[in-house]
Amino acid sequence: MMPLFFGLCLCYISGAQNVYRAVSIPDQAYFAETFDEGALDRKWVLSKAVKDERAKHLSYNGEWAVEESIQPRLLGNKGLVLKSPGRHHAISAYLRNIYHFKDKPLILQYEVSFQKGIDCGGAYIKLLSQSDDLRLSQFSDATPYTIMFGPDKCSSNHKIHFIFSHHNPITRTFEEKHARQTEMDLSDYFTDQQPHLYTLNLYPDNTFEILVDLTLINKGSLLEDMDTPVASSDQKREHSTNEASDLNFQQHMRSDGVDRQRNDCTEASVCEGSSRPASSGSNNPKNQPSTNTNDKDNKGKQQFTMSPIAAVGFELWSLTGDVMFDNILLCDDLEVARRWTEDTWGQRQTPGMIEKLLMATVKRPWLWGVYVFTVGLPIILFVSLMWPDKRFGPPDQDYYYKKTDEPQTDGPQDVEEHVTHDHGENQRVETKSRAVKRAPRNTEVTS
Repeated sequence: MMPLFFGLCLCYISGAQNVYRAVSIPDQAYFAETFDEGALDRKWVLSKAVKDERAKHLSYNGEWAVEESIQPRLLGNKGLVLKSPGRHHAISAYLRNIYHFKDKPLILQYEVSFQKGIDCGGAYIKLLSQSDDLRLSQFSDATPYTIMFGPDKCSSNHKIHFIFSHHNPITRTFEEKHARQTEMDLSDYFTDQQPHLYTLNLYPDNTFEILVDLTLINKGSLLEDMDTPVASSDQKREHSTNEASDLNFQQHMRSDGVDRQRNDCTEASVCEGSSRPASSGSNNPKNQPSTNTNDKDNKGKQQFTMSPIAAVGFELWSLTGDVMFDNILLCDDLEVARRWTEDTWGQRQTPGMIEKLLMATVKRPWLWGVYVFTVGLPIILFVSLMWPDKRFGPPDQDYYYKKTDEPQTDGPQDVEEHVTHDHGENQRVETKSRAVKRAPRNTEVTS
């Protein structure tokens, strides 16, 4: 009973939820979204891309909704929810201003909650490339993107993707560069049904950082620490302009990424619909790049280019529904990002310790014993000292006795005085106290 009592106490404490405080949108942000309005803002565009132009069958018929989480931890806080399991979803919105890679960092962050866990599917975000052909109503897996970032899971693989579309200056084609996966175990982020904050930082010295819940899980160089490093691929391609070899190289790049992960699924027919990087779209010759000249020391490093960014979007397939997204930010100022994180993610961190203690017992039931010993035992000792059992009180006190003691004689405090009036004379009668009144007694009154 003690673990149950202790658990109820913790639940009561953690149940004292905070009320969500609305967050103002920073003026310096290229894009910021909290979904506080309670409905999809007009800036968000649902994809109407079709599979068959004649039949007009929508490629993306999954439902989106803005609602509170299934287990709200901040009363009044809402997010964008992917509702339809097993269907394709696509939604996007334009930035305030087009983002160009120059001499400032790129900070991208957003929250994801797999409210019912996740069997197979993605929850990553795409930064769509600026192009004269960009139409959000036709957003699809073929739409060119500059960066794709976020969690993805299929079979037993738990990954956080970071892929950028690199413009090869030699061949003038676009190639997908995949950051190497961390060796850390990421499964808890997919299974604990809690919201997690995913952050990508790109710096002018061509380095990157990936953080989850403000904890660094991966970092490296954009030029060197990718599955196919930018420098080596550009040098290799400099000696070959054969179109056939170009095509083979592109196929190799695709097979190294999310496509290869899909082949690990236990049921290919189920997982084949999972969202993929826009391989065909990334080679669009109309997608004009913006040059990044901020290589570290500007010496000995291969320069690379990334396309300007015009919009953000989710183009996803998931076998499990009710995937929730919240608090999206794209900016170029670390201080703006820090304040935004405090105002959004920071709100839900107040009861975090209690919740983590409870969550830890799910996989480690033996922790209940630790909790009882560290918290329950001091409570028991405190109660025993404050309200002692009279049977074990000090022996010099009147209430001290043992279970084996004979019936105790009445003390002065056990005698009550009663006054009766008979023929005008006061009579005193001694009676037993309540403790011994159960035995038969005879009261004699003498005059």
